[in-house]
Amino acid sequence: MRPIGKIFISSAVALALLACGQERPKVIFEDTASSSEEVDTSVSDDLPEGESSYSSVEESGNQTVSVPFRLQDGIKYVPVRVNGYSFEMVFDTGCSTTLISLAEANYLYQKGVFTEEDIIGQSQSVLADGTIVPNVVVNLREVVVGDKIMCKDVRASVSANTQASLLLGNEVLDRVASYTIDNENQVINFNLK
Repeated sequence: MRPIGKIFISSAVALALLACGQERPKVIFEDTASSSEEVDTSVSDDLPEGESSYSSVEESGNQTVSVPFRLQDGIKYVPVRVNGYSFEMVFDTGCSTTLISLAEANYLYQKGVFTEEDIIGQSQSVLADGTIVPNVVVNLREVVVGDKIMCKDVRASVSANTQASLLLGNEVLDRVASYTIDNENQVINFNLK
């Protein structure tokens, strides 16, 4: 298999700009599984077989789920698991999609949880300044917000900027009925459909 970087660079040379605005602080991500072990996306072994502690936005009913955020320099960061690996993403209501950088795409590819089959194609995005940039569009098979809300098959854009922050945008946020931000308690309350 070819390295994912070559796939994206040959697909879209002009991905050097962010898809949703100006550059943000570098995102921290954590490898929660060693290379020799399987990725475990379950939260508890105490659940009956076939059940999960996640609330799937597709099957949730009327429910409110609170997810903590970390505030740094006026930016809200939420914990997110992408295909079983933990990252911190910017909660970005101004971004129409979800965004990962080429560094994270390559990391997931090397871990074997992101493949060439997950590449959907290309699109164009309009930045805040009106600039139109091409994007590589990928499918993230599973995005879990705060170890509580599971979204399947999330379309995301990939930025060639390896320093780009990961953005949790409206591709995920539009899947919930509503959300409110509780700044005092530093949580985002998601009202599920």
